[in-house]
Amino acid sequence: MRTSFKLWGYEEIRSPTIEFLDVLSTGVGSEFTDSMFKFQDRDGKIIALRAEMTAPVARIVTTKLTSALRPLRLFYLCNVFRYDLAHFEQLREFHQAGIELIGQNTPDSDGEGIALLHTSLKTLGLKDVRIDLGHAGLLKDLLQATGLSLDERKFIQKLLSTRNIGQMKRFMNEFGVSSQIYDLFIQLSSCKNLKDLSLIETSITSIESVKEHLLDLNDVLSQYNLEKTVFFDFSLTRNIDYYTGIVFEASIPYMGVPLGGGGRYDTLIERFGGTNDAATGFAIGVEKCLLALSIQKFRLPNHITSKILISASSRKMAMSAVNLCRNANIPCLFTLDIKKYNPENYMNRGIDTVIFVESSIERPVAIYDVKADSVEYLTIDTFIQSLEGAR
Repeated sequence: MRTSFKLWGYEEIRSPTIEFLDVLSTGVGSEFTDSMFKFQDRDGKIIALRAEMTAPVARIVTTKLTSALRPLRLFYLCNVFRYDLAHFEQLREFHQAGIELIGQNTPDSDGEGIALLHTSLKTLGLKDVRIDLGHAGLLKDLLQATGLSLDERKFIQKLLSTRNIGQMKRFMNEFGVSSQIYDLFIQLSSCKNLKDLSLIETSITSIESVKEHLLDLNDVLSQYNLEKTVFFDFSLTRNIDYYTGIVFEASIPYMGVPLGGGGRYDTLIERFGGTNDAATGFAIGVEKCLLALSIQKFRLPNHITSKILISASSRKMAMSAVNLCRNANIPCLFTLDIKKYNPENYMNRGIDTVIFVESSIERPVAIYDVKADSVEYLTIDTFIQSLEGAR
């Protein structure tokens, strides 16, 4: 992940594990705040463990990076904590890898975030990665335009997420929602790809503006060859309040939950007292990626390593041999208790090779291959060169 993010010009940032609750809860919403581990310090102030990284990064940007040249490209790899059991294996501490692109609000910056999410997961070795994309502002504006109460809007949103269009139509008719608004709900729900939005016609200026932005975003994604990988989902929402524009999630088949996701948040940094910096970003669940790799039967590359035991008659010779190995980045330890060739003495300690040094490290020494239960005589330098050639 770190290699992928740096390749795209992002720089690593770190935040404290514990911060004041009012900082960590800024813009995330009450439901998310309720999931935080909270404590009281000696001064009576409420502090909490970070539950995500966007709010902490926004705080750092407004306090430490006010004069830094925009756009800022920042990434993080860290542990976060949540007081719920919504994650795999009921983890309350897990790890996130993510990026924040701050100071730019263009289809290009949105496309960069989506493309980097996709390429990061592909680089891990995951196959058939799919991106679902919605728009938090579009959905909020249309729900607001219905004139319904908050609970009624939440009910419509639930019907949308379950694709229950028939019940949604009956509900809207019963509560007098205009046919124009209802038609927009139906048309947007039927769009499967961003290019399908070109068929939507509306006189509502805000909706038309979002449509044009998403069509421009589709052009950007086509440059990344992702237009067939990204799918439009009008009902997609994320359970964090600070999103104002596009929202997106990445998934693979047969998993059931997204591996990660993110979106645009153009007002969060201003809430921390900073400038009006538009921003977008995403977070990936590391443990979820490990599970996804397991589901797809992914095998780690076979990196050849060797753990060496130096067995010598004196500490001086042992340390000289150890230093030769460690300077070549070969894991090594030593003992002054010389034992003869017996694999059972070493295999349960993870030892691959034992080097017996009895008189000098300049002359050939006994190199004992534990697994093969065989011995050959080489200088230590020659042995190290043979290992380096096998890497």
